[in-house]
Amino acid sequence: ASACGALSALILLPHGLSLGLASVRSVAPRCAAVALDDAPGSSLARDACAADSEALLDSLDRWLRRQSIRSVLPPSQARHLLRDLRDDHRFWAQQRRQFARAWNLVEAGLRQETRPVGELLGNETASKVLSYSEDMDVDPAIVNALIRSEVVEAMLGHVLYDGIGQFLIQSDPIGMALSKLPILGPIRAQLVDAARREVDALVGPQVEGFLGSYSAAAAESAVSYLLAEDNSPKLRAARRQLASKLLNRPLCKLVNGSDLEAAIARDTIWAAVRQFKMPNEGALLDQLYGEFGDEPFSILLPRDAAAKAAAPPSAPLFERGRAILRDILASFLASGEWEEWRRNGPLS
Repeated sequence: ASACGALSALILLPHGLSLGLASVRSVAPRCAAVALDDAPGSSLARDACAADSEALLDSLDRWLRRQSIRSVLPPSQARHLLRDLRDDHRFWAQQRRQFARAWNLVEAGLRQETRPVGELLGNETASKVLSYSEDMDVDPAIVNALIRSEVVEAMLGHVLYDGIGQFLIQSDPIGMALSKLPILGPIRAQLVDAARREVDALVGPQVEGFLGSYSAAAAESAVSYLLAEDNSPKLRAARRQLASKLLNRPLCKLVNGSDLEAAIARDTIWAAVRQFKMPNEGALLDQLYGEFGDEPFSILLPRDAAAKAAAPPSAPLFERGRAILRDILASFLASGEWEEWRRNGPLS
């Protein structure tokens, strides 16, 4: 229904304008008569045109509710609309410029925002994020794929090798053994350094070879640890702590990439939008029309006037859009361009 609604919305404006231009001839005389008696732009003329615009939108609303989705937007028109939308290179070039301008404004705002993410989200939303991060289920398949990947196994091998090396340096068994020999200090230091080099040369390759085969076993052990039921409370606490740290970071720190990185992200997102196409789009469209095509258009609209009068408004976005459209129509009906069009036909 949402997809059908989106397609219908794309063609609603032309349908509405066609109906409006036919209907406004019958409702506009009162607006025009008032405009003739009052100065253009007077409050009385504006009120009359606003009332006519409201009546026109009410008429359009009633008409739409009596139509089926298929009659407002036939399937053939929906297919042509999708095809033309993709093929309209001028339209996409214009949108690309607007997208770049909007991106730059948003990016500049994000880089200057020093408040923590949690403060921007609000206490209630931040609490929900923390709870979700703590309670979310861990997919064993994802954990296995991640931990047993070549990158993680190589990382584990590197960490283990570095740990063994640090242990040998800090425990210093060679130095402790040589320190017991009756040798003067400078000579003892030279012997210790030479012995360490020899041990590194002998043990280093053996350690690397051992870790090369043991990294997979270490990854297996890590997976078992992460998925163990006994460790679930620790992992939940760790996820919550990680989410808490992210929420406490200033937003500007999370988007503090280079200009090149920002440009790559912008172009990647735009390419995804531009090239987006649902798989089996034609079959999906047929399925949508088979399911919803004969439904009344009212399923895509908020409640009618009678229902709204009996309950609080439930579609503030729709009402706001309607108010904006009403004001645009009222301004046009009060303009000289409308009066000229009404008397002489379409403007040249």
